[in-house]
Amino acid sequence: MSSVGESRKEPAQTINNLGILSLILSRGITNLPSLVVSLLLVDIATSFDVQVGVAGQIRTTSGLLSILFAILMGVLSMRYNYKSLLAWGLMLFIVSAVTSYLSTSLLMLLAFYALSGVATSMVNPMINTLIGKLVPPGRRTTVMGWTVAGLALIYLAGSLSSGFISPWGWRTAMILVVVPMTIISLILFTSQVPNDKPELKSRASIASLLEGYRALLRSRSAVGCILGTMLSLAMWNTLLIYAPSYWRQVFNVPTTTTATLYVFTSLSYVVGSLLVGRFTKRMGVRRLLLYTTGALGVITLFCYNAPSLLVGVVLGVVASFFAGMLITLASSFSLEQIPEYRGTMMSIHSAAQSLGATLAAAIGGFILIAYSYGVYSIVMGIIGIVGALIYMFMTTEPKR
Repeated sequence: MSSVGESRKEPAQTINNLGILSLILSRGITNLPSLVVSLLLVDIATSFDVQVGVAGQIRTTSGLLSILFAILMGVLSMRYNYKSLLAWGLMLFIVSAVTSYLSTSLLMLLAFYALSGVATSMVNPMINTLIGKLVPPGRRTTVMGWTVAGLALIYLAGSLSSGFISPWGWRTAMILVVVPMTIISLILFTSQVPNDKPELKSRASIASLLEGYRALLRSRSAVGCILGTMLSLAMWNTLLIYAPSYWRQVFNVPTTTTATLYVFTSLSYVVGSLLVGRFTKRMGVRRLLLYTTGALGVITLFCYNAPSLLVGVVLGVVASFFAGMLITLASSFSLEQIPEYRGTMMSIHSAAQSLGATLAAAIGGFILIAYSYGVYSIVMGIIGIVGALIYMFMTTEPKR
């Protein structure tokens, strides 16, 4: 893997602006399949004649596979170059979208949609690792923020497109929202991002891979970072997965209006992710991450207990602002924990993100069947606050 102290020196290779744009687009792709599922989950449930909580478990299956493959990425990232792994991940998004379109049963959809989880576990850690490898230290948090902001803008475009396409069904939305953007991103990425040096990776051994995991486990801060990421992402995915269904089922909001509401939440997310660099200079990554996670936890307590649609949307907009900072900060914080084993650390970070999303979907499915949206909101808010406490007591500010 990379050498000790890599985070403090200039990278041997650099990336141009079009290459950074390709990373921004690639990050955005990772949320498009889940966007279609979240926005049109009621329609998916209706098409297979199941409850919304049952249909929501397609996210659980995807998340479980994503977790397993993210751990495997610790090996693959040593045997293959980062660029190739990311490119294969993008291609897998296309395969998943097409096969999901062709699914004739919920079981088939569970299997084919799960491929998007594998793709996410390939793309996300490689984006983070390439930023660490190709971007100078002083710009890493800023570039990370750009990719998160781009994710929100693409999410916004995808939500508006999904709302427009929804009369033709969720299958058509899955194809038209995911496939064209992925093809564009793949072409730009393969043509603009420099290749890794495979001869360095050919000498990596299983022993060195295991040493990366041992180094992670020996670091209290790195372990706390992974646990905090898992719980904070579970909290945020509570809103990503079920907010559209909540608005539609509780306040009888039509699909097109729900898609329009994403304009406000997505723009708020973008603002948060773009301002994070400025706040970080004043407060530091760890301190800001702690406050952001705690604030989002408190807001989540009330998101599905709103007395009106207006209050629910306002809470969603405020939560999105803090989430834009949270995603950027969590990735930047993990990136600098163990610089000599950055690929391994970011693969486990990706697994923690996927596990968080899986917990949100699984817990939500159970609580929505047995109880209500309000109970779900309270439970996930508490989980987020616990994540903030883990950041407080287990982690330390990385030295640059």
